[in-house]
Amino acid sequence: MPSRKPAPDPVDVALRRFLTECPAGGPLRVAFSGGRDSTVLLHALTAACRAANAPDPEAWHVDHGLHAQAGAQAEHCRAVAHSLGLRFEYRRVRDLDRADEGVEAAARHARYALLREGLGPAGVLVTAHHAGDQAETFLLAALRGSGPQGLRGMAPWRFEGEGWLARPLLEVGEAALAARAAGLTWVEDPSNADLRFDRNFLRREILPRLNTRFAATGGLARAAHWQAEVAAVDETALGRVLAATGAGGHLPLAALRVHEPARRRALLRHWIRDQGLRPPGHRRLEEFLRQALQAGADRQPRLDWGAGCLRRYRDALYLDPPEGRDTPGDMSGQAPATAADATVIPWPARQHRLRLPDGRVLTREHPAFADPQLAGAVEVVFRRGGERVPVGGHHRRLKSLMQEQGIPPWRRDRIPLLRPPGGTPRAVIWPRGSAAGMDAEGDD
Repeated sequence: MPSRKPAPDPVDVALRRFLTECPAGGPLRVAFSGGRDSTVLLHALTAACRAANAPDPEAWHVDHGLHAQAGAQAEHCRAVAHSLGLRFEYRRVRDLDRADEGVEAAARHARYALLREGLGPAGVLVTAHHAGDQAETFLLAALRGSGPQGLRGMAPWRFEGEGWLARPLLEVGEAALAARAAGLTWVEDPSNADLRFDRNFLRREILPRLNTRFAATGGLARAAHWQAEVAAVDETALGRVLAATGAGGHLPLAALRVHEPARRRALLRHWIRDQGLRPPGHRRLEEFLRQALQAGADRQPRLDWGAGCLRRYRDALYLDPPEGRDTPGDMSGQAPATAADATVIPWPARQHRLRLPDGRVLTREHPAFADPQLAGAVEVVFRRGGERVPVGGHHRRLKSLMQEQGIPPWRRDRIPLLRPPGGTPRAVIWPRGSAAGMDAEGDD
């Protein structure tokens, strides 16, 4: 009787596929909490990398300081990483900002901000999320009344900061992880037993009961997968519609008025996500859009939420990160560069690129450098009021130029000005989407 080959291990299959999909040349950074799932991931990924003659992964641990055992948990992670001969990095969350979100969401955002530090464009942050986590995410989204974007659950790949976030075990079930955990040592985070957290409540109280009757974990994970496919198709269609309008740094309301209400809301949410920010709740966004479409020309409706700020100006919508953040997705907490906090930024003559304090990058390829007075060393300054700049052989008020270019008032003190050292402004670096059509690389 022929012998039967044992079925391939789902963890090994998933990680072999993951390694073939990884960008070349970047580090693999495992988010290592020390729990069962991340312990299985770290051991299995290390073995897979060595079998494929690929560089070892790194183990990164983030300490939120939310429980008394946090220090011991970090030391356990360090010991495991060193026993495998891996590089270990420890990061501590100093101040957890809970103003706009609950503890769970605040801790998650702080963790990812630290884990992606210096990742680089080819770097990959790897997490141990599995099919059970996907089922919980789908169920949480459904209970909160989320739309298609929420119900799609977690993506196996996502651009994260300057690099990538990957979840190679997203289709691996609980049984396979439990089998691979045999013989390994891990620590249980005491916060995982706290039923005040929604995810813990679902994991410990609700899903076990659903699984006794419906095999709910697998079904919910598959539902998230199919929802992701449908949402991706819709996103492509919405992107084409927006591309045809020329929407970029601002969204003309005329581009929304030609559609029915449901499509207007979908286009607006897509545009917000395309700018790198998480959209607000459906009801708040619907009310803001109603006001933006109906309010008089002298009104400037505004919507603030944890991830951003929407405003109307001159029959167009503008999106900004929340106050205290530089650009969408930036977690540094630094304020944007303005005349108040960056009066003069020197730009040496032989330096081709200049990075501003808020992350924007200027280059000497800008047409302004054809001016002989800007051919050498220059200085970048910002508007204080009353400036005049040369235009077509005459000097014009900067305020008037900004009005003509359609620059919203709240953004005008972020527009870089170029001047000879100690001189007066000679040129303006207009942002993308302004009437001048002259862009600063990396500008919004």
